[in-house]
Amino acid sequence: RRQVNQSSSMAPKTAPLEWDRLDEAEVEVLRTCRDALGPDLLGLPDDLVTMLVRGYLQEKDPVGSSITHMRETAEWRTQHAIDKALLPENLPEQRDDFERMWRSSLIGEDQDGHQVLFESVGKVPAREFGAMFAGNPAKEELFLAHSAFNKELLRQRNVQRSAELQKRVYKILVVLDLSGLSSAHVSSTFITLLKTYISRFSNIYPESLYKLYIINAPWLFSGTYTMISPLIHPVTRAKIHVLTNPKYAMEDFAKMGVTLKYSFEEAYEKAPPLRAMAANLDPLPRPFVPAGENRALA
Repeated sequence: RRQVNQSSSMAPKTAPLEWDRLDEAEVEVLRTCRDALGPDLLGLPDDLVTMLVRGYLQEKDPVGSSITHMRETAEWRTQHAIDKALLPENLPEQRDDFERMWRSSLIGEDQDGHQVLFESVGKVPAREFGAMFAGNPAKEELFLAHSAFNKELLRQRNVQRSAELQKRVYKILVVLDLSGLSSAHVSSTFITLLKTYISRFSNIYPESLYKLYIINAPWLFSGTYTMISPLIHPVTRAKIHVLTNPKYAMEDFAKMGVTLKYSFEEAYEKAPPLRAMAANLDPLPRPFVPAGENRALA
């Protein structure tokens, strides 16, 4: 079956491209944020600042939303020492187990520099994973720590790639493979984890999703999506494509100029886990800013 775009009329009609300079309205939002939070915006890196400005332009109060979520993000990054999260000595406990069960790998790139993230969700051993990372607050925090590691690694990879391309790119093209999905994956334990994940990260890494392709989606996934979709921002929902046949994703990938190092079929067995590239991100360059962009510094 051809893809179903989970769209919404609330999605922006003309969202700015990542590499575009901030326009006048965005600069004014940024200037007001600096006035409220201080010139250095609580130490937030420039790429996140851009995302936190652009991520709320469609809200009723974009300035208030940006200020609120900049403060929230800065406090979270400080509390969890996110700037040092990728150092080997700071790996979350049971990282080997997490990566063995929840396989996440970068498998390619599109013509604009968006990294392609492949996650083999359907192959997660649901009961074993739930026993280790769900069921009580401590286990759920460990799950969130591993998820934060992944999110920050992807952010830093975008910073690195932007410097290489001399072009600002901060979004990720994601493929979720549901092949092997069973009733255990849509249990209350897993649904709770998904809700916890969305609640934690939706406002900390806004505007980080380019497109999401959910492939090999079985019929039982529709009920799960119905439960979690209200938690997903309408702008994000508009980027989600649910497919029963991955060939439709490949058709779209061809249009986007995607080059894959690993096919969907190879990714689970052959693509290295995200942690493998952490060492390549040190030292991390400064976030790339387009020439002539007004960052509201004066």
